[in-house]
Amino acid sequence: MNNFSRERFKTGEEYSRALFFLSPFILLFSISLFQVLNLTLFQGDKYQTIAESNRIYQKPISPVRGFIYDRNGTLLAENIVQRDLYVTPAYIEDSAETILKLSNLLDVPYELLDENFSRGVKKVKKFDSFPLVKALNEEQIAKAKVNLDSISGIEVKATLKRYVLHEETLAHVLGYVGDISSDDIRRDKLLAELQNTQIGKTGIEKEFDYVLRGKPGIQTQERDVKGKLVRILDTQGAEDGKDIYLTIDQKLQDHLFKLFENRRGALVALEPKTGLIRALISSPSFNPNILNSIVDTDEVESLFSNKESPIFNRAISGQYPPASTLKPFVGLAAIENEVISWDKTIKDDGEFYVEGDPRPYRGWKENGHGRVDMRKAIAESSDVYFYTIAFDLTLAGIRPMLDSFGFGKKTGLTDFEANGLLPDKKWKLGYKGDFWFKGDTINLGIGQGYILATPLQLAMAYSGLANKGVIYQPQFIQPEDEKSFEPKKVAEIQLSDNKAWEKMEQALVDVISARNGTAHKVFDANSVVIAGKTGTAQIKSILPGKEYDAIRENPALRDHALFVGYGPVEDPKLVVAVIIENGESGSEVAAPIVKSAINFYTGGFDAE
Repeated sequence: MNNFSRERFKTGEEYSRALFFLSPFILLFSISLFQVLNLTLFQGDKYQTIAESNRIYQKPISPVRGFIYDRNGTLLAENIVQRDLYVTPAYIEDSAETILKLSNLLDVPYELLDENFSRGVKKVKKFDSFPLVKALNEEQIAKAKVNLDSISGIEVKATLKRYVLHEETLAHVLGYVGDISSDDIRRDKLLAELQNTQIGKTGIEKEFDYVLRGKPGIQTQERDVKGKLVRILDTQGAEDGKDIYLTIDQKLQDHLFKLFENRRGALVALEPKTGLIRALISSPSFNPNILNSIVDTDEVESLFSNKESPIFNRAISGQYPPASTLKPFVGLAAIENEVISWDKTIKDDGEFYVEGDPRPYRGWKENGHGRVDMRKAIAESSDVYFYTIAFDLTLAGIRPMLDSFGFGKKTGLTDFEANGLLPDKKWKLGYKGDFWFKGDTINLGIGQGYILATPLQLAMAYSGLANKGVIYQPQFIQPEDEKSFEPKKVAEIQLSDNKAWEKMEQALVDVISARNGTAHKVFDANSVVIAGKTGTAQIKSILPGKEYDAIRENPALRDHALFVGYGPVEDPKLVVAVIIENGESGSEVAAPIVKSAINFYTGGFDAE
């Protein structure tokens, strides 16, 4: 072999040896190159999205909820700053360990934090955050901030809490706000975009939530692997909610709320000529701030389990027998149908009998009222008189008049009010499985039996009396200019004789002004002239041989006390309906509140 061949062989041998030793590295390089190409070219979009999701975070910006004011510009509901501890589940490796650390750090029960975490995780997306602990105190804030870097996925945020200034006084008017539930989203899919934004749950907060809540914004943030904020990349601001002004007169509301003295009942006060609600009370009440930012769950549970039902709005949803407050409308029906005249008298000896029925229908006064005409029957509230005219009228004669005054249907103030009940033969057959009897009509004549009305419906019906047949749409939103405001007419009752309005009004004035009036105890010659009617709603039937005194030993079975009135008679400024549950005497407990309301509102002696 010549030198050239040997040299050539030697070179090939070295090349093979080098290739042998380099082959593992070449293989690794090829694999790495393929993986790079795979990640960047073939699956680049996928992993770019994952990387950005871990690095870029879009935080919803909650809008500032609009304020609520009364008719005079008095602030009723605002927003105050509170500090909340937020968690982002995506940045928490061991939730149990994190919750334990936070429990020890903030001195909050582990079970409570674990429950809040489990509930919150179900509501948000992976990289979204939610409040784990609301309304941190100063000590908790300090401890949380010191440990932010050592616990991944947590941060302290300043949030706005809804705050009602007058607390219990306006609870049922304003209502409260709360977190968006899955049921809320099912009803309105747009709410799914309002992460960590509270919405109205009851009252004005719910009725006008779409105005108050505004529209959320978005902030694009860059965060590190522990979820800590690195920088803000972009911000699209939120559109704050609008302020609203209510028809409520806060001074009147506060004055009347104190008069309830923790008794169960309700009040509605409105202007008959405009339908503007000036006061609305449901008692007992509650502090809506407890629910606006739930911190103590035991306190909330106690509130909802309270047997006195403080959350329930009796003014618009409470349904009660109207009792004798219904008599003016039955009386007008009798006059209109020519069943009786104003001057015709009926002998009231305390009992009324139906032919073929041995059971007497008793009046509230044991020996009766003697000879009574319409005016005296209203003033003294003669049951026998109204038993008689109801029997002659029949259901067909009574029901249309009651319907025209709004009984048995919503007033239109809010979607959340009750319908009340104006019964008829079809209703009784369907709900009770029984026929309509003459006794049902007789009971209807004095506002008992199956008929039910809300305090709001009673106030609206009496506004029709004050306006001589015209009823206006009730509303909560204060007009910008009351002088140019044109209320919406919802009913106009026409009577054959227009003088019937004045005659009925005089009878209602006698209820207070005349010595024989059932509410004469509240008469004061120096006060404005008020027209009104007492009512005592029986909630348990008294069987023959049993006296009421035996029944009243149980306070829960005592009669409800009602009074509905308006004044001043010459130019009605306010209609007020009051019911005191188990208050027994309308003249004793309900009439004084109505009188005080009208005097206060019109500048009488009760004004402060």
